[in-house]
Amino acid sequence: MKAFTYVRLCMAVALYSFLCLYPVSAQSLSGFQPVAPRHVVFDTDWWTDVDDACAIRLLLQQEREGRVVVDGICLSAVRPTSVASLSAFLDYEGRPNIPLGVDREATDFTGKPSYHELIIESHPRRAADNADAYEDCVVFYRTLLARAADPIDIIAVGYPNALARLLSSKPDTISNLSGKELVTSKVRHLWMMAGKYPSGKENNFTRTARSREAGTLIATSWPTPITFLGWEIGIQVVAGSHLSNTDLLHRILVAHGSGKGRYAWDPLTVLMAVWGDPHAAGYDTVRGKLSVDATTGENVFSPYNEGPHRYVVMRHEPQWYVDYLDALLCR
Repeated sequence: MKAFTYVRLCMAVALYSFLCLYPVSAQSLSGFQPVAPRHVVFDTDWWTDVDDACAIRLLLQQEREGRVVVDGICLSAVRPTSVASLSAFLDYEGRPNIPLGVDREATDFTGKPSYHELIIESHPRRAADNADAYEDCVVFYRTLLARAADPIDIIAVGYPNALARLLSSKPDTISNLSGKELVTSKVRHLWMMAGKYPSGKENNFTRTARSREAGTLIATSWPTPITFLGWEIGIQVVAGSHLSNTDLLHRILVAHGSGKGRYAWDPLTVLMAVWGDPHAAGYDTVRGKLSVDATTGENVFSPYNEGPHRYVVMRHEPQWYVDYLDALLCR
């Protein structure tokens, strides 16, 4: 059985290498052909779950390999140890100086992280608390977008609150454009882990009153195309089960109670966004328009060919994605 697992992992690495050396044709990408390196901002609820840590490892790995440039990371849900633990993890992963933004209004989240202290103790970093972050999320996003010389893709795997605050922001000394105008002029695509498809309730839209209202605003007013990866995708894929016992990421997973791996909502979203095309990443898509109920957070997707939104559907068996992720996480 171990030999079979090893062979399967080797096959996944070989598949990934093949895709990198022989990318899919531009005709098949339907306008989403990635221009390497593409600039991205990662929006995460670095809070109690650990698939965010797996996602950050993959994102920084892809940056080292020249496919993306990570311009910043925004925290859409925070506890007192969020910035200190994230900055320590970024240092461990070899990218300590990424600008960080924090939604300073994200005080409506409860729950104690199970792994923040472990990271801080294992790998101390300069950032002591959330005040050491770059800025509040509105200033953070507006500054990055106003200064951007190249189009930016946003990869959002947490709550939509910070993005909604950006969208609602007014012209200021940073830019004479509103938030919606800045997004329109500087953001190419939003890749989002949120919702359950074709309809249902999922944590990122339903958690708090703010996240429910923010989800409604994103669905109705975000001006660029959005690709959603839903709850039903990540719940079928468990990543991180083959990490070395000495790897800090493995220790984080163990502290969370996920020593045999964690559901892979966030890392799957990152890899899809890095490719810039769902089909190349192993998905079919359904195009249409998403709506989110501001009271309940329930989402409903209405399919039609010219819609601004799309959600993804697996083209392979779940094990294909498991092998794909684990081969990368262990590199």
